[in-house]
Amino acid sequence: MATVLKVPLILYLLAVLGGRHVYCKSNGAAAGLYDVTEYGASQSSKDNKDAFLAAWRAACSSTTGNATLLIPEGTFAVGAVEFSGPCKSGGAPVVVIDGVLRPCTGGCHLSDDDWITFSALSNLLITGAGTLDGQGGAQTSKAKATVMTPAANYGSIKFVSFPSCVRDGEVILRAIVQTLELDGVTNSTVRGLRFVDSRGFHVSFHRSSSVAAEGLRIHAPASSRNTDGIHVGCSSHVRITDSVIGTGDDCVSVGPGSSDVVVTGIVCGPGHGISVGSLGREEGEEDVRGLVIRNCTVRGTTNGLRIKTWPGSPPGRATNITFEDIIMADVSNPILIDQQYCPHGRCSDVDKPSRVQISDVTFRRIEGTSSSKVAVQLRCSEEQPCSGVRLDGINLRCGDQPCHAQFANVRGTPGLEAQAPSLWVQEAHVLPSDAE
Repeated sequence: MATVLKVPLILYLLAVLGGRHVYCKSNGAAAGLYDVTEYGASQSSKDNKDAFLAAWRAACSSTTGNATLLIPEGTFAVGAVEFSGPCKSGGAPVVVIDGVLRPCTGGCHLSDDDWITFSALSNLLITGAGTLDGQGGAQTSKAKATVMTPAANYGSIKFVSFPSCVRDGEVILRAIVQTLELDGVTNSTVRGLRFVDSRGFHVSFHRSSSVAAEGLRIHAPASSRNTDGIHVGCSSHVRITDSVIGTGDDCVSVGPGSSDVVVTGIVCGPGHGISVGSLGREEGEEDVRGLVIRNCTVRGTTNGLRIKTWPGSPPGRATNITFEDIIMADVSNPILIDQQYCPHGRCSDVDKPSRVQISDVTFRRIEGTSSSKVAVQLRCSEEQPCSGVRLDGINLRCGDQPCHAQFANVRGTPGLEAQAPSLWVQEAHVLPSDAE
């Protein structure tokens, strides 16, 4: 009898300690398992949206609280699909993706916004050994630069309005079809999946709270634009951990309305580094506050740790931000505050100062190699100078030449130049603490 009891006990311990969901295929829906192939999904180029939604509705209607939606091994095509709640049990089914998902072709619908969306749910876990392949690698590399205006059509990439948490409505720029978005979810996690070649952001948290991304592998060509690995916007209590991300844009980006965001254990590159922003694109954006980025490695990126705001922006704030214990390897612009952010050099307000106030920012124990001679740039706003910026334990090397640092419009941080002893300060415009 003792031997018989050991098997379920071991399975239970593996599930709890390993953070995995244990399911039994042989019992079907009776055991809380809803396999999309049992609702008509098949491995072909046809759109499996209806089968996916039928399985979801059945799982979401379960009252037992242990439902699992399974996308098994194999390659499945699907158009734009939204899995929405609330579900009858109060929580959400576990979603296990073990197969490969690709956008359908030939007459099926792909949204201008998102490919796969989970919305209005709580206690959601999305996990598995599968891959979400956005098939966008070649397409997203073809976008042409133009004047940055909302709802413009950029060649093969369309930028569209995006509902947000700003007070008067927000328009942000993003590429057609984000791969996975969690919109209005709470107490939820995306874990262990692989994402490749998104047509926009790979993973996006929007209007969500107490959410996490853990152990993800995200890859897109270095030439693919607007393919952020993980984007956070209008969300709070976010944890992004232990993931490997290489794209054509930011590995992690934190946008307006975000608070209490912790990013740890990220290996980033290629791409544009780890960024706060861009901020100040539209009127009424909510503040960014309470961010910690620590214990990350950044390799071969065009920027390292960056805060970026648009010129001519409306008022806003970014405050209480810490970057610490970061390793740089052949990174251009390892430390950068850029309040004249203007991608492709075609901004309508390029000659106007940003009005986003950046304050209480710490760069601590940042070390490694810079591929640019200027390793630290604090290019703050003339109208809203940065305040409370600290550099502590910066140890960056620029090959055989000394590293340079540039400071502009930084309000009276005592001894700012002395805080970076291993850097030669090329240009410094540090304002007195009572400067307006």
